[in-house]
Amino acid sequence: MIAKEEISDVKAVNTEKELFAAIKVDNFDRFRLKKIEKSIKSDLEKMYPNHEIIVSSDKKMMWELEQLEQKLQKGNTDKKSLKKRFK
Repeated sequence: MIAKEEISDVKAVNTEKELFAAIKVDNFDRFRLKKIEKSIKSDLEKMYPNHEIIVSSDKKMMWELEQLEQKLQKGNTDKKSLKKRFK
């Protein structure tokens, strides 16, 4: 993933055509939030040109992706339910 000093945590999940990344930004850098999101999205689009890229700093999205990531690591979900939850 991309290393940026403004970002303190990242959670990401992808399917064959989509990549969703939730970022946690340090408090002071929240003033530049949109610029940071745009920069991350641009960098990811270069790295994954065949994917639709979605970047969010929303806390609920971070939590949702964390839950989904844990299910994936434990093997408690399949591709069909991943796509459904991803939508």
